[in-house]
Amino acid sequence: MVPRKPREERINEITQAAIDVFLEKGYENTTMDTIAKKAGISKGGLYHYFPSKDMVLVSANEKISEKVGEIMESAGCCSSVREGILYYIENYIRYWLEHPKETAFLFLSIAKMLENPELLKYYQQYTSDYVAFFEGAFNLGIQLGEFKPHNVKASAITLMAALDGVLSYMIFDEELVLEEVVKQFEEKFITPIEV
Repeated sequence: MVPRKPREERINEITQAAIDVFLEKGYENTTMDTIAKKAGISKGGLYHYFPSKDMVLVSANEKISEKVGEIMESAGCCSSVREGILYYIENYIRYWLEHPKETAFLFLSIAKMLENPELLKYYQQYTSDYVAFFEGAFNLGIQLGEFKPHNVKASAITLMAALDGVLSYMIFDEELVLEEVVKQFEEKFITPIEV
């Protein structure tokens, strides 16, 4: 008898298999059966972990988002708020550029989530958490005297939008260099608010 794998390990295998199948076949052409086959489990076994294909999609996105959470956590350990934000900018962009499969999956997921109100709730929460991270960083910078008082919500939203937007440009334009992009972000988002 083959020993059972721990639940978390099995879920990780399923979500990785799902990412591969979604990218290969597209969301609409992916079935629970194809995910189960790719993960090496029965269809019934897959339903034991996930009630629907939509929930597999959400779980796969949560798995990918864990790395972004780790980058946020590391940014909080930097010697200053300024350095933490710059650390985040550089490593966020670097992560997505160095993981093209995950980036493609993220874009596929966003397109699907826009069509489905239940899935959209997941992405709205992710976006809300992302904005809250930057708002908190800018507020801390103001409290510590690193930054001038300013509209932290506007700074958070525009920085977040710029990061996600520049990612697309960097994928399509190989002349955009990470170090130069980070410097441009510093000039646009950090320097103007520094004390």
